[in-house]
Amino acid sequence: MMKIAVFDAYGTLFDVYSIAQAAEAEFPGQGQALAVHWRDKQIQYSQLITLADPQPQGSRHYQSFWEVTRAALQWSCARLGLSLSSAAEERIMGAYATLSAFDDAHLVLQGLKQRGVPTAILSNGSPDMLHQAVTHAGLGPLLDAVISVDGIAQFKVSPRTYALVQHHFEVEPHEVLFVSSNGWDALGATWYGFTTYWVNRMNWPPETLKPLPHYTGKDLLSVLDLPGWPRQEA
Repeated sequence: MMKIAVFDAYGTLFDVYSIAQAAEAEFPGQGQALAVHWRDKQIQYSQLITLADPQPQGSRHYQSFWEVTRAALQWSCARLGLSLSSAAEERIMGAYATLSAFDDAHLVLQGLKQRGVPTAILSNGSPDMLHQAVTHAGLGPLLDAVISVDGIAQFKVSPRTYALVQHHFEVEPHEVLFVSSNGWDALGATWYGFTTYWVNRMNWPPETLKPLPHYTGKDLLSVLDLPGWPRQEA
């Protein structure tokens, strides 16, 4: 039986591709391409850092997700041949700090709260990043914990990142429903032992590495319909 719902932040609760609007304002005609390159390089850099030195005390190469995000922006602009001024960089990074939340984020968190299900975020994001995003989106009252990997200096999909949930809540791995829109994240969480739900917003094929997530849906709302939750309070 699932006892808690834990959500990835970027791409799951917060729309990382909404940054395309801010990018488009700086680089007309290139906003969408920049958003896609930026996201891909951000993930690649985070995984590279942890793979290069997965020590128990944290990677020697670790830097905060904010700095990883900045470095990925700089690379992506260079890849597209865009001249990124310091002022433009700060404006775009400022927009990233206050990404839009998906419409269904509030609804599903509120629905779980009404059922008495504890909710949390587990994210690569640094504490300051997550605080800004959660506050801007008004999600704070709907979350019981916001957990950053920053304290252990390892990024997902290190098993140590998923173990952080059990540092905050007295649960067994299978009692955690872990929700992510990132297939690689859902896979890592499944390997760790969580019950997993992959939010396939873009109708992508599933990862061909096995096992598949326990559940898959096109949005967050289907989380409320999964078996095992307490009944909604009247």
